[in-house]
Amino acid sequence: MASIVVHPEVLRDPTLRELAPIALTEAGRSSAGWPYLSRPGWARFRDWVPHILAEGPRVAAAADRLEELAGAPLETLAVVRQVLRTATVTAPPDLWLLRHVLSALARTGWIERLTAGVRAVPAALDPEVGLLLGRGYVVRTGEGGVRWAEEPTARRVLAVDPLPADRPADLSWRWAGALAGDPAPVDLLLSVAAPPVPSAPHPPPAWIATPEDLEIGYRLVPLLLGLRAAGRIAALLDRGAIDPAALAPLPAALASAAISVLGAAGWMAADGTLTGLGRRGLERAPGPFGIIEAYHGYAAALPRIWEVGRQGVHVARAANIGASQDANRATFERANAALDRFCADTGFRYTVFVEHAVGRGEAIRQRWKRSGDAIAYVGADLEEPAIAEARNEQAAGRLPPGMRFVRADIANPAALVAALRSFGLEPNGAVMLVGNGFHEVRDRSDSRMIEVFRGYEAAGIVLLFTEESALSVEDLLRTAWNTYHASFRYVHERSGQGLRPATPSPATGMGPPLPASWLECATRAGYVRLDRYGSRSRTVYPYPPPNGHNPAVSTNLFFLPATIAATLPNVTPG
Repeated sequence: MASIVVHPEVLRDPTLRELAPIALTEAGRSSAGWPYLSRPGWARFRDWVPHILAEGPRVAAAADRLEELAGAPLETLAVVRQVLRTATVTAPPDLWLLRHVLSALARTGWIERLTAGVRAVPAALDPEVGLLLGRGYVVRTGEGGVRWAEEPTARRVLAVDPLPADRPADLSWRWAGALAGDPAPVDLLLSVAAPPVPSAPHPPPAWIATPEDLEIGYRLVPLLLGLRAAGRIAALLDRGAIDPAALAPLPAALASAAISVLGAAGWMAADGTLTGLGRRGLERAPGPFGIIEAYHGYAAALPRIWEVGRQGVHVARAANIGASQDANRATFERANAALDRFCADTGFRYTVFVEHAVGRGEAIRQRWKRSGDAIAYVGADLEEPAIAEARNEQAAGRLPPGMRFVRADIANPAALVAALRSFGLEPNGAVMLVGNGFHEVRDRSDSRMIEVFRGYEAAGIVLLFTEESALSVEDLLRTAWNTYHASFRYVHERSGQGLRPATPSPATGMGPPLPASWLECATRAGYVRLDRYGSRSRTVYPYPPPNGHNPAVSTNLFFLPATIAATLPNVTPG
């Protein structure tokens, strides 16, 4: 099998030549049974094999060919394929965001200052510096400052022209309008999507995004979200191909431009058929894309935010609701299944089910399907658009007809408790499921988060919640495109929200210390963690790091109030 490294075809083809030694590195299996790369194999793949956008299908085809030459499946290439599927979803939101951030930095003179190096950056720009550190464009200096990296691709990015200052940032809705037949946005969208984007080499470290990558990601994200908003994705997946007829009533020139964007992203082959990664993107990318693009108001206002703060700038909540529902559906399934297992194991019974950060009520929809009308349902959210969306779902018959609604900040447990009692519902023993809602608490201090949890614990509320893991700058650099946490962390920091690691993390050297973990905050508030009913998504590293720290992308956590835990059999903390 080692002979494939010197096979004439492998020696002739640059992608095969780089991938072959990775394919032959030692592979292992995680405790969950998943294959993983060795640390050297991952580092070589990450830094020497370009694999985002159009490079993805090339690497996938090379992996297929290597297995043909080897005459057998290779576990290392199974990991490579998973990384390619992940990067299809995770890279474009980072690219879209970076295009906006770099434009704002260029227009305000900060690119020049970072190129020269600065000893300190104003606190107002901390999120931007963290994003650029995590994507390899700036580095820390010995004096505690930062400067632009010497890496060749990072230097090429310095020459990127800023986006036109008068161009709107909410292009996804322009695409949706054009797909619905509105001629008003056509000229604008042509100016964005029609100019060709040349191909460019990716010198090592090959994962650093080129100016061309940034431009393609900037075009792809709103196009995909426009297709989703226009209800086109299911039909495109059924069709398995994209041509001007599939994009009608877009004018021919704009349809051609859209097709060229999808081709440049590697989602569509030359004959118009979807690539395997393109199909993956259409199926899985709308949620992550939408969560990041919903912050377009911040992207458009960065210079003003740096100067006077974020007053008057808000998330496009309606778009974020749909994206969050897409992203949370699978984690809610796991959490609801865990709740049923817990009740079966312990005999615990509850009569009230609350979904906070309710969005469209996805968690309640799933629970209603499992439990019917035997329990009371309450949807809570601070934002009126979210309550309105949930009411629409109720009117359409997708949520319980007797479901009640509460307008309450998740950071104010007393408001929810008071509302439950006003409905004649007992908070003690109620179950609350939250999908990525606790990071919205605006006072991000550890003490404030403990206080919030203490309020729910004192009321006797059983708490299940899922949260994306906070990652350090070192994690972001070492995992590259294997997660979209660079942009996810940035948009939440920029809007005043805060992510946390699920469990205590090692000290970090490149960025600010990570806050106390969700586990630490909840247990300090008196909650008892039941890890056997929690769950974790895949880890951010496709290899076992030397220090053993390999956080999950997201984690479902299960906490009991101490008074309830003490009354139940078969409950072992931890």
